Parts: sequence; C-alpha cells; structure tokens
Amino acid sequence: MSFDSVAILKDERDLLWLMFDDFRARGDDRIVDIHFLARETPDQPPVPFLSAWGVVEPAAGLRSLADSVGKMAEGELRALRHDPIGPGLSMEVKSGQHSFEVVLWLDMVDTNPAFKARAMRGRHQTGMRMFVNADALAELRAGLLQLAWAS
Repeated sequence: MSFDSVAILKDERDLLWLMFDDFRARGDDRIVDIHFLARETPDQPPVPFLSAWGVVEPAAGLRSLADSVGKMAEGELRALRHDPIGPGLSMEVKSGQHSFEVVLWLDMVDTNPAFKARAMRGRHQTGMRMFVNADALAELRAGLLQLAWAS
C-alpha cells in the first residue's frame, strides 16, 4: 500500500488513520478504496485493520463532504454528518473545546469475505472513533479535493 496520492485523516496522537485511496472516476461517480489503519507508536508504519474496496460515491457527495470538513476546520460548523447513498463510509464530526470528535462507520459489504459474511447476518457496519485537530481536517479536505477532481 502506497501513501502517495491519498487523502488521510490522522488522530491527534498519530496512531489511528482514515485513508481514502485509489480514486477512479466513472461518470458522475467516484470510486475509492477506504482503509482504517492503526499503529502502536508514531515511529511504526500504520497497518490497515479494515478496508473496503470499490466504494462508490457521487462526486457531488464527495464535494459536499470536503466542503463540510473544511467548514468544520475553519469553525463555521460545529457538527456534521455524512452518510453515503449506498454502502460506504458514514462520518460524524463534533466540535469540542480543543479538538474534534470523529466517529466513522464503514459498511462491511465491500470488505473481506469474513466481514462480508458478518454483514449478511445483520452486522452491517463497524466503526472507529478518534479525536483530531483543525489542521488534520483541513488536510483531509485538501486531499479529498486533490484526488477526487484531479485532471
């Protein structure tokens, strides 16, 4: 897994990551791979512990997410919620006193066979919670815009 050409959201301690990778355009849709990563210490490489491949999101949905994340970073919004049209990543961000709480849910239907089987039995999502600063949100916004609409 390469960390070039990705959009990343890192927690305050740089131990948990959300990564959007391998953007592809298909008409008005964008197809992306989404990964939850973790590491024990900041000097270790992050390791994916859950990935979803080929998640489809309309370009307008990604643009809305990027704009909302930017407004959160600038203090214009105090909360946001992003839900995908189909199976994908749901994101909720709440502003706190010194940081932002980010709660992520990833639909398991586009993950590995074991998780997909679990999803078919009624456990459709798995989640991760992290705390980030405004700079991390601004970097995520920039990464989403760069990858989703690069020419």
